[in-house]
Amino acid sequence: MTDHRHGGRIFEAARELGIPWQDILDFSANINPAGQPPGLRSHLFRAFPETIHYPDVAAGSLVEALSEATGLPAGAILPGAGSTPHIRLVARLLEPKRPVIIGPAFAEYAEALSAANRPPQWVLARPSADFLVTPEVVEQAAALRPDLLFVANPANPTGRLLPPETAEALLDLNARKGTWVVVDEAFIDFTEGESLQAAAARRERLLVLRSLTKIFAIPGLRLAYLAGHPRSVRLLASQMEPWPLNCMALEAGLFCIPRRAFVERTPQAVKRLRSLLRATLERHSRTVPSDANFILAYAGKAAPGILRTLYRNGILARDASNFRGLGQGWLRFAVRPRSEIKALAAALEEAGA
Repeated sequence: MTDHRHGGRIFEAARELGIPWQDILDFSANINPAGQPPGLRSHLFRAFPETIHYPDVAAGSLVEALSEATGLPAGAILPGAGSTPHIRLVARLLEPKRPVIIGPAFAEYAEALSAANRPPQWVLARPSADFLVTPEVVEQAAALRPDLLFVANPANPTGRLLPPETAEALLDLNARKGTWVVVDEAFIDFTEGESLQAAAARRERLLVLRSLTKIFAIPGLRLAYLAGHPRSVRLLASQMEPWPLNCMALEAGLFCIPRRAFVERTPQAVKRLRSLLRATLERHSRTVPSDANFILAYAGKAAPGILRTLYRNGILARDASNFRGLGQGWLRFAVRPRSEIKALAAALEEAGA
């Protein structure tokens, strides 16, 4: 059976189940339930002849589009094929001696640091506080004297946004101690939270990671950017590989970025579907309050059986047991369209959880 500890294994599942991938309902990957912006597919079809040429070597056209859309200086933007190359680059290039991760968190931070022979220390938000990252959690991290700190807003897999006072504590740590603070905002477009990317453009050693693949439902194209002070961006850019994006990813970005109405209506749409999903899950498990397009749930000993039953029904969920600070019994579910949530509800009833 496909590994449920990683999201988005849709093609593997389709092969194992012997069904078309289009028949899989994927609650394991946190992608916009609205799908892609209308017109994207035909735009990419028309742009395909560009693939006979090398793409823009530094993705300059995308930088210009992002600068116009965000108000950030062009020199404060560094595009990438998803955020993973940026995370790996930061871990390798900055050579931290005391890296710290605030968790539970995306596994890539620790994997990137370990690959760079910089094993991290962890500070974990408390389950009793529904995993909210409070200023006290930041104080615990500061006590470890980090020279590099990873934190997400909202956090994955919990979906919790940073309270304003916690964001201030992080900015204070960056300013007073000169700590490199990396804030992963991969899912912030699904929330009503405030981004720190404008602050990152003004502050050295503050870096913000932004995903375009989640909000525009194009994870197969791998598209993201990093926001930071121009001096920080120049440092990182000097060690990046040329041609960070292929022609199709660039064209997708140029088409999607100006679609502000698509982005702006997403949080409310997700909020309505999230409420329905949470009500569905609460009949079978305990859920954590979420501000994002996914929900963390605790099903205890029933979790393995739930995963197996869902899988037999062509439904993928994320086994969250391998997130640091969680353990057995935790599952994560992406917010999906109403019809898919209805199918999930039926499968959960079948599981008898």
